[in-house]
Amino acid sequence: MCADKGWEPVEYTDNDVSASGGKRRPQYERMLADIAAGTVGAVVAWDLDRLHRRPIELERFMELADEHRLKLATVSGDVDLSTAQGQLVARMKGAVARHEIDQMRARQCRKHRQRAEQGVPQWRRAFGYLDGTHQPDPVTAPLVKQAYNAILAGSSLADICRLWNDAGALTIKGNRWTHAQVSNFLRKPRNAGLRAHNGEILGKATWPGLVDESTWRAAQTVLNNPSRKPGRKTVTKHLLTGVLQCGNLNPRHGDGPCGGYLSGHKTVTGRLAYTCKQCRGISVRADNVEALLYDLVIGRLAMPDAVDLLQAEIHDQAEAEAIRDELNTLYGELEKIGVERGQRLLTGAQAKIATDLINTDIAKLERRQQDAERARVFDGLELGTPKVALGVRALSPDRFRAVLDVIATITVDPVGKGSHVFNPERVQVVWR
Repeated sequence: MCADKGWEPVEYTDNDVSASGGKRRPQYERMLADIAAGTVGAVVAWDLDRLHRRPIELERFMELADEHRLKLATVSGDVDLSTAQGQLVARMKGAVARHEIDQMRARQCRKHRQRAEQGVPQWRRAFGYLDGTHQPDPVTAPLVKQAYNAILAGSSLADICRLWNDAGALTIKGNRWTHAQVSNFLRKPRNAGLRAHNGEILGKATWPGLVDESTWRAAQTVLNNPSRKPGRKTVTKHLLTGVLQCGNLNPRHGDGPCGGYLSGHKTVTGRLAYTCKQCRGISVRADNVEALLYDLVIGRLAMPDAVDLLQAEIHDQAEAEAIRDELNTLYGELEKIGVERGQRLLTGAQAKIATDLINTDIAKLERRQQDAERARVFDGLELGTPKVALGVRALSPDRFRAVLDVIATITVDPVGKGSHVFNPERVQVVWR
C-alpha cells in the first residue's frame, strides 16, 4: 500500500502487546510522538481495530490526526479523519471492536468458571505434586501433610521453613522457603483437593488433596489469627515468654494477684531471666524454671492416664466447623476496628472496649476449639510411656508452649526474704 501510494514506510511494531489490554505500547507511543513532531504524515494499518481497540485511544488519535492533517489507510479502505463521515466510520469500527473484546472476555470468564466448577486444574506445577501429573509427590507430599499437622499442633511458620529447607525440599523455583511463602502456600485450597475461582471455593477438584478438607480448614483458622499476620507485634523470642503468670500480690488490685505475665530478658550478667513487666516484682532465672518445667511436663505425660488428654470434648464435625467460621468472623471484626480507628471513626477508648470484648469471645472459642483438636497438640508424642521424654525435649519452643497451654497453668511466686537459692516450690503448676 505504501508503494502504491508513493509513501516512504517507517514501521512501528509492538509485538505480542494487544491494543485491547490497556498495557503500554512503546512503539505506538513513539509513532504518536513522530506524528506530533511532523515526521509522519500518514498511518497504514491492516484495519482500524488493529490500531485501536479502546475508544479513549481512538479519540486521542483522531484529535492528533485532525491537528496535523494525518492520512489513514487500511486494507479494508481509507478513512478520511478530516471529515465527520470518516470520524463516524472510525468510531463505529472502534465500538464494534470494543464489543468484540467484551464478548470475548465474557466467553473466557464463562469458560474459566465452567472449568473451575468441573474441578479441572488451572496449574501445571506445584510443591507437593509431581510435575505435569497433578499427582502427589512421594517425597514432598508427606512434608506438606506434616506441616499442616505441625501448624495445628502449635508450630510456627519458622518451624515449617526449617523443616522443609533442612530436608532439601525447596520451592518449585529452587529457592529456600521464607515465612511469607510458607503462609501463602498453606492457604491454597488446592492442597486439600478443592477447586477455587477468583477466591471462591466451588467444590472438589479432579486431583487428590495432600491433606483432607477438615485439616485444611482447621489450619486456615490458625493462620487467620491476627497474631500471625505481618505488622508490629510482640515476637515470642524466649521459650516461656507469655507462659508464666505473675504470682505477686499487687496492692492496686486489692492485694490480689498482679495478673501479668513474665517475659524473657538478659540480666546485667548476661544470663536469661523471666520478669513480670507489669509489676517488676517477680523474676526467675531461665535455666532453673525451664529445666523444671521440662521435667514436670515429661513426668505428667509419662503417666498412664496421659492418654486421656487425647479425648476431645467436641466430636461433632459440624460444631467444629461452626467454631472455625465464628472465629474467622471475629478476626475480621478486629481488622475492621483497626481500619475504623485509623479513619478516626472510633476514639481510642471505643476501639479498646470493642477490641477487648471481641478478644474475650475469641479466647472462649479458642479454648473450645483447643478441646476439640487437643489430640493434634500431642502429635508424635508417645503418651503414657517413658519414651515421651525424647519427644518432649525435641519439641520446638512453639510446640512446647502449645503443650503447656493445653495441660497446665504456671504461676511464679515471689522469692521471699533472705533467699538467693532457687526454690522449685515457687513455681506453682495447676494441671488442667
